[in-house]
Amino acid sequence: MKLFLNYLLIITTIIFFSCSKDDGNTPPDDMSEPDGETDFIDSFDGSGALVDYTTNNASALPNVQQVDGRYRAELTENSENQTLHFNEEQGRLDAKLVSFPFEFIARNIGIGTLGDSQIAPAHSGEPYNFAGVQVHVLDLNDPNSAHVVVGHRGATGFTIEGKNTLNGSSSVDDIGANTVPDGRADIRIVGNENQTLTVYWQTPNPDPANQSDDWQLYNGTGNLPGQAPTFAEDVYVGLITYAFYTAGVPFVGTCDQIEITD
Repeated sequence: MKLFLNYLLIITTIIFFSCSKDDGNTPPDDMSEPDGETDFIDSFDGSGALVDYTTNNASALPNVQQVDGRYRAELTENSENQTLHFNEEQGRLDAKLVSFPFEFIARNIGIGTLGDSQIAPAHSGEPYNFAGVQVHVLDLNDPNSAHVVVGHRGATGFTIEGKNTLNGSSSVDDIGANTVPDGRADIRIVGNENQTLTVYWQTPNPDPANQSDDWQLYNGTGNLPGQAPTFAEDVYVGLITYAFYTAGVPFVGTCDQIEITD
């Protein structure tokens, strides 16, 4: 009997250690990997003012609300160029505070007409009409930012523009005419561990919960033009809509949803 009990104890011990052995796929507790799950989603439900955003220069673009499940910014007047984001000009920004590393996605963001926000205004002449995403240093009075916007860029219609603004001096380019023929796109900005940005875009994914994204690097590199600002660990990331003077005005900038992982 004693021999049998000793044998049973040995077998039980072997089974226990076999089951608890590290298979090499689970990191130690102090080396756990990020779960990759989205921390915040705003699908702009309800109506009225945006909820829990930090807003800079609200008076530059006063009619910004959530309407019918979308961010909606009506740009109906820009005679003083008050909505512009270029060089030292800083229009309205509605943003969330995030920390590097992060991922910020804006779904179905772009420009539309006052009558139908999902139909882009025709490209005629040289309008600068945009809606998109901006990353801004913590001091909102400091003209240091980076942005990616969708719309018309002068003679180049239906495009995506990238811009770095360093100490009030902007560097700008785009991905070419008619690359977003509906004037809308999904924008993805990845804030890297070293506090730099990598930018992606795609045609709008109508069902991201069930359909895989197909992200394209901005201009093949993911880099915005010129020298980027030096970002601290924390930054503001949010939505902008703007024009250059009155060409193409009025129009609306809309976005279906934002997703933040940080």
